[in-house]
Amino acid sequence: MYWSGRIDGDELDVLRIHQVVNVMDLDELLKIDLKEKKVCFVSFNSDEGVRRNSGRLGAKDGWIHVKKALSGFPIFREDLKFYDLKDPIEVVNHDLESAHTKMAKIVSSLKERGFLVVVLGGGHDIAFANYSGILDYALKKEDSPKIGIINFDAHFDMREYINGRNSGTMFLQIADICEEKKLNFDYNVFGIQKFSNTKRLFDRADKLGVKYYFAEEIRTIPSDDLYSILKRNDYIHLTLCTDVFHITSAPGVSAPQTFGVNPRNALPLLKTIARYSKNLTIDVAEINPTFDYDDRTSRLMANIIYELILCHFE
Repeated sequence: MYWSGRIDGDELDVLRIHQVVNVMDLDELLKIDLKEKKVCFVSFNSDEGVRRNSGRLGAKDGWIHVKKALSGFPIFREDLKFYDLKDPIEVVNHDLESAHTKMAKIVSSLKERGFLVVVLGGGHDIAFANYSGILDYALKKEDSPKIGIINFDAHFDMREYINGRNSGTMFLQIADICEEKKLNFDYNVFGIQKFSNTKRLFDRADKLGVKYYFAEEIRTIPSDDLYSILKRNDYIHLTLCTDVFHITSAPGVSAPQTFGVNPRNALPLLKTIARYSKNLTIDVAEINPTFDYDDRTSRLMANIIYELILCHFE
């Protein structure tokens, strides 16, 4: 059981997330009151994308550990409801593509029902599936939706995918979709590591108009830069690759970073995004329990996720 933990009683002021989260299948979730303030967790039980990208395996179990870390957090708002899609999305016979398609449909359906969707990976390839779901949802409302991608990541993840998609190709895939559909590719990366990206990737990012900030710049990013992204877009896709953070805070990742971002420096930016985004969708990826210590990485990301949820519904 992923949702379990300490119980201090059933009074409202001592409740914890594991006592109130509703685990349901998709059909049940799509019957929930449209006007309700609610968040739904969607789990992706695979690191096939990481395997294809020659990364360290183990991220397929990340979502389990995040839920365990979230379980004991206290409830502060009675009007905010927590839901969890009962069955995780599986990759069968290495068919990552079909799993992404399934996830995109789920994300789109949940957004139509008014959920704040939080996708838990799994490899960072979930960002492509999540974006696809956001796009499907947005295209039902308008012909040229403005979707801004904010990626906290040490990597651009814009490699060629001629031999198939993986956890390092998704944002080039998205760029190509935007070109095909004549949509603006508004991609912004926070936490880039110079030595973790080839010159070709920097050149590609520049060619495609990607706005990026190096890890050492996180503390000095002008607030106007962030507000500009939020203001010019009607939908925000916030995607967190856990390897953006320093190895002491996040040892359990697929690609640990010696000079990664201090989480305390990233948190004010993340809270601003959650608070002021017009239509927010989140995914969190690359938590690798195999290489973690005392669930340090899972606990970190659980704290960040809960901060984002509470800020979004302020």
